Amino acid sequence: MPLEWDEAVYTSQVAPGVPDAVFSAPRARGITWLVAPVAYFTRDPALIRGWMILLSGLGLFLAFLPWAFLLSRRVLLLSAALFGGLWVTLLYGAQVMPNLYVAFGSAAAAGCLLLVFRDGSTRAYLSLGGLGVSVAAVAALRPGDALWLALPLAVVSLLRRRIRPVVVLSAGVAAGFVPWIAESFVSFGGPLARWRAAGEVQGGLSLAPGFLHEFKTANGPLFCRPCTIPLENPQWAIWWLLLPLLAIGGVVVSRRAAPATVAAITGFSVAVPYLLMVDYGAPRFLLPAYILLAIPAVECLLWLAGRARTRYRWVPAVLVTGVLLAHTAVQADVLVDLAYQQDRQRGYIADVVRDMGKLGVRPPCTMVDQLVDPAMTFVSRCDTLNLSDPGKSLSVQMARAEPGRVFALLTKGDPPPEVAGWERHVLRERDAEPFWVAYIFRKDDLR
Repeated sequence: MPLEWDEAVYTSQVAPGVPDAVFSAPRARGITWLVAPVAYFTRDPALIRGWMILLSGLGLFLAFLPWAFLLSRRVLLLSAALFGGLWVTLLYGAQVMPNLYVAFGSAAAAGCLLLVFRDGSTRAYLSLGGLGVSVAAVAALRPGDALWLALPLAVVSLLRRRIRPVVVLSAGVAAGFVPWIAESFVSFGGPLARWRAAGEVQGGLSLAPGFLHEFKTANGPLFCRPCTIPLENPQWAIWWLLLPLLAIGGVVVSRRAAPATVAAITGFSVAVPYLLMVDYGAPRFLLPAYILLAIPAVECLLWLAGRARTRYRWVPAVLVTGVLLAHTAVQADVLVDLAYQQDRQRGYIADVVRDMGKLGVRPPCTMVDQLVDPAMTFVSRCDTLNLSDPGKSLSVQMARAEPGRVFALLTKGDPPPEVAGWERHVLRERDAEPFWVAYIFRKDDLR
């Protein structure tokens, strides 16, 4: 499956021979560092995805490692299986996107904090180190998410009258923010200016019905903005409504036991900005909430199974197993459908861009448009020129370009007047009409 827009932005920063895509204000470098060891040597999406699968498998293990000392074996394994079996977990386990790794860091941080409360001095220092590293990793991946993660953990620490975890949380967040802050001075005019710009890119952070958008996308699509899609087959998204209810039930039936309570509070906290402040939907946003809410949800499921009155002790276990298998079947069906759609769509676009290469669009080259898809430039290895940028002029850039540079515009619509006179090539047709059309200009090689 070829890389998509966001993946291409992150990977282009470290892939040799690929111009860096525009790195907008909300983004952070953490996921770029994770893909760097393989992207530095190859642009092959299969190898990149293989590497990310290995990292996500390791991340799932590390996320639940602290909880192995806090939960019963049944709760531990079922929680990991419930989260690991979600279609959104499986799909993004192979992609260059930060949200899944934010989920891993969030779960590890909450577990390490609980170990700090429980363990003696020697092991407590190890847990404090894990807490600091986990929070710093989340901040390096998505700085805003780190604040919503650290807030409930700090409150729980203060309620327990434990100051040391609060200090470690603060230090971890600060350390993770350092690259983002440093870059803000270089490229965005300072941290406050970058924070405001990040909010503008998100459409402004204010009260919004994000919960409705997330429910609409619980089983796809992967992104909707504006989220005006109709609500289809809501019965297949019932798991999305049941998860928070089961999590609350898990807190109640566990009699406020620390693991279930801390996991639930932290899970709801990291979901707040996406449910109440973002006016569009993407299922990956809630991955950190899913991994934490899975723990109290499993506690509730097992309690319900234990409360079932029957002569046959195996009946409750069979019922719970049947429910989980049915849930897994729904998730697998959604995964296969969405993965097929994504593979077909991305592969189609990549093939169109490769056909431009056959027409001579290869480095040194520039792709121009009102908004150039970084996934296209990742395949073509061309740099970009946004025609809507008031600081850039196509005529000026063409005049300054070195001999031999190729300028290309790929569009499904009418071309802008700036490309009048360029070579026109119909790359794809639909219903016998041009669908994808390339406009190409080659600057004369005067050497």
